[in-house]
Amino acid sequence: MEGVSAHESAASLNDQAVKLQAEGKYLEADDLYKKSLAIWESELGPDDRLVAQSLANRASLYRKMGVHDEAERIFQIAQRIWSRRGFPGSGDQPLWADPLQKDGMLRDFGAHVRDLRDRTGRGDAAARAEVEDTLRRLGPWYHNVVLQPGLMTNPSNADYPGSRWRVLDQLIPKDLRGKSVLDIGCNSGFFSLEMKKRGAARVVGVDIMLHLLAQSRFASHWFELPLELHECEAYDVESLGSKFDVVLFIGVLYHLKHPLYALEKIASVCKDTMYFQSAVRGPDGDANPLDDYPGSEVHAFDHPAWPKLYFIEKKFNGDESNWWFATRSCLRAMLRTAGFRSVEETSNPEIFVCRK
Repeated sequence: MEGVSAHESAASLNDQAVKLQAEGKYLEADDLYKKSLAIWESELGPDDRLVAQSLANRASLYRKMGVHDEAERIFQIAQRIWSRRGFPGSGDQPLWADPLQKDGMLRDFGAHVRDLRDRTGRGDAAARAEVEDTLRRLGPWYHNVVLQPGLMTNPSNADYPGSRWRVLDQLIPKDLRGKSVLDIGCNSGFFSLEMKKRGAARVVGVDIMLHLLAQSRFASHWFELPLELHECEAYDVESLGSKFDVVLFIGVLYHLKHPLYALEKIASVCKDTMYFQSAVRGPDGDANPLDDYPGSEVHAFDHPAWPKLYFIEKKFNGDESNWWFATRSCLRAMLRTAGFRSVEETSNPEIFVCRK
């Protein structure tokens, strides 16, 4: 329209889209969100806070439509913009489709998830059916999260990660008030939620798979336990810009092509304690190597307990992302080399408590 600036035009399109979304006219809303986004990107650049708001609005639309992985993808882009440019203030004019609360939770998505939870708990068949459809859309699930008695995310593997948690439960302090926690490879958020239940002031979960972050976001709202969720590799944890009192690094190392490099990066952001688990194979025991060997030494490496990494060139258990298994002596040596002064064994041969 004549006399209307590009910014005003984009804001108007955005506001119309928010209203269409509220009316259930999702495809029309999607079209207007994309048009408003294109204007803001052209006028303000791809790193502007209004661009992030537009992306967050469209993410809320996709959650409504049940397209959770795409919602998470564009919401992660918005979060990265906010981390660089700051979060919009209350004076910003364009409408929000689903405002973020101070704790980072989504106001409307959270209300909807809680309503489903409460109605399902009362035996509402329609709510139960919607929850089951949502879990299917969020899948596939690896973690089995018990949402309510008889309602699980992965009943085919009902005791995982519960079996692993039973060991960690005895190791991690029951009171984490005031502590910050980083959960690397958070998957559907099982361990992150347990940390929040123990009162951790801040719990950050990172993963590289968007559908897993979407699962964590759903679980976070279901249990009303705020989590900060970021798409981030183990190699890139320094990009979070924080150090953490507690780090959980459970079931990830053997999926990494560069395991020692990852451990060094993780050690650099861990202030106190890391709870670590990785697959163990090969002989037990310690070789107690000398401080140095001559270049001609060959027999020391024949010791059964010499630290070893076993490289998996193809697949293990049908998974081509399994790269390395290690002896316990190798894991202990790598953890010490990465910067942990103390590596304590536990009742589980694959789990260690590592302290800076």
